[in-house]
Amino acid sequence: QIHIYRHDALYYMPNANTYYKYRVASEGRWIVYGLFYFITKIPGNILSIFALLSFGYFVFISIYKWVENYYYALILSLLFMQIPSFYDLITWPATAAPAFLVLLVAISLQKKLNIFVFFIIFGILFFGTMSNYYYLLPLLYLNYFQKHNWKESLKFTSYKLISAWAIGFIVGYIVTQLILYVNFDHFLAIEAWRDPHYIHSMEDMYENILRSLRYLQRDIQSIFLNSWIILLFIFTLIVSTIDRRKDLIFIPLVLFSLIILIHYVIVLPVGIYIAPRTIVATWVGILAILFFIPSIKQWQIYLLVPIIVFYTSILYLNNHNNMRWYANVTNIHFDKLISETPKDPKDYKGVILYASDSDIQKRNNLISSINHTVKDSNITGQGVPRAFMRWAPLAWEAGYKSVGNCNDKQSRNAAWHTIKDLNKICKEVSKFAENKKTLPIKNITFYNILGEYDGRLIIEFNDGWNQK
Repeated sequence: QIHIYRHDALYYMPNANTYYKYRVASEGRWIVYGLFYFITKIPGNILSIFALLSFGYFVFISIYKWVENYYYALILSLLFMQIPSFYDLITWPATAAPAFLVLLVAISLQKKLNIFVFFIIFGILFFGTMSNYYYLLPLLYLNYFQKHNWKESLKFTSYKLISAWAIGFIVGYIVTQLILYVNFDHFLAIEAWRDPHYIHSMEDMYENILRSLRYLQRDIQSIFLNSWIILLFIFTLIVSTIDRRKDLIFIPLVLFSLIILIHYVIVLPVGIYIAPRTIVATWVGILAILFFIPSIKQWQIYLLVPIIVFYTSILYLNNHNNMRWYANVTNIHFDKLISETPKDPKDYKGVILYASDSDIQKRNNLISSINHTVKDSNITGQGVPRAFMRWAPLAWEAGYKSVGNCNDKQSRNAAWHTIKDLNKICKEVSKFAENKKTLPIKNITFYNILGEYDGRLIIEFNDGWNQK
């Protein structure tokens, strides 16, 4: 049901060089750039499904090695596939897909490579795609602990697993920085919208620590939804530790805790905003503490599977509502734009929306109200700020070559496909708006067609629209 994606999704960039200029320099995803022309040929819904199934398979393999029960691993992997972060992330399907491809490759090479070589290679590959999925790789080594005593496991974890994990991350970071420097003459440049807060003093360091702690608190609260969930998870924790070797509690607990915390520690030097779609490792670490049980016994399965199914259902309903909300808002805008445009959109030079960001948000809220769709904080909104930028993909998808905005000086041009001399055009467009005629009540449309200027269609929202 979703065929319109975010304004900076790869599908809406005119070429790979545009992505290279506007995203590689600030995000370091040089592998995504290399795959640009291949990945953008694949429909977004296929890539979204690929991403979810790839992650589910990665988790299934990791769990099965540890719990040694096929059915429990399968049911638990379905829970992990409902981590809310994915259902925001897959509205950027072409950007996300390469990271999940790397995740699949990691499964196939983990046993074939020396542990240090493995982490160095995948540190480089994940920094070229999405670095936060690198945090999950230690899960592939869990079965080592069952085959060795606590001394050997502790030695392996301290001197090999954690060391290799850290070295791989550092090498991946350095390689990406070198690639950026060679191509841009500067290192990774964090964009302002990520709200960076660089450290220049002890006060800055203290502020960044507080930021990370606030994000950690927010994210843990999103997992432990209410008191009932907390009680069920306490019960789960008790069940999972009964008749279990102490070293198989302590060592995995340390590892899972590091997986949870690593993202909040790594961002400390720059203090950036941590978006909910980037906290997959937080979810994985907490759920692993609760449900990853080595050589799980049948009675534990009987007790825990109902809890897993119950929690999966709750997350599924929330994710479904978010997806339904996004599909509803984007599709109604799109369908009305197609049906109410006088000519084929491709016959115009472009379209200009005479509306402010707040006007767009009001229209989105009205659509949601009429259709009884709601969203939560786990998915990015379509309103302010940058509401017009989020509206633009609807017009691109409809076939308009360029998209502009009048009545909001902050966002006159949509990214990538800009209109020259838009300020001059907007002065003329304002005359269309002032001279508009109110449509009859019996003919309420979603948009008012204000006219055409220099080959571009001029439209605004019809305030009288409120039909289902």
